[in-house]
Amino acid sequence: MSKNIMGLWGQLIWVFFPIPILSLFLLSVPYPPALEKLGANIVHRIFFTRINIGPLRIQLLWFFFLTSAIIFANAVNVLQQEHACKTCTYPEEITWYKRAMKFRKERNFWLSLFNVALWYLVFVVYNLKKKILKLQEQIKEIKVMHSSVLEQVASAGDAKKEETEVKKDFAETETTENVEEEKESKKDK
Repeated sequence: MSKNIMGLWGQLIWVFFPIPILSLFLLSVPYPPALEKLGANIVHRIFFTRINIGPLRIQLLWFFFLTSAIIFANAVNVLQQEHACKTCTYPEEITWYKRAMKFRKERNFWLSLFNVALWYLVFVVYNLKKKILKLQEQIKEIKVMHSSVLEQVASAGDAKKEETEVKKDFAETETTENVEEEKESKKDK
């Protein structure tokens, strides 16, 4: 039985800790924008793929989270239990055994709690990263729209300048024609 329990704790340490830590690294380290998207896509593909467990279809992230929560509930249950030493013969051995078991139970409690918190943190950071990437895309779209509007305003401003120049030219030619007509009419008189 203790070998089975140790296998479970070994699995917790070597499987359940590195995966969320690597995921948090992929989600939180600032890369160039293309690599940021790639990191978020990798985490999405890994944790949000659906697996079948009998008739149950669940996302991998929730499987890990629920398994971690079950391990945590077991650690809480074991923490409340007292086990007597079956091989201890001296009172000092019993004292050290109780201390060692208490330390082991508390260690397992904190490890399992930390593991549950890590999986929850992966979920929260992934959702925040998804929002950040979406907002960055919106910012890019707004910048593109803003620059196209500025170009339109500039071209409209150029058109207005041209229109005013044409009006000025027209007014000048009209004025010069009027002045010439007046000169001719004065000559005729």
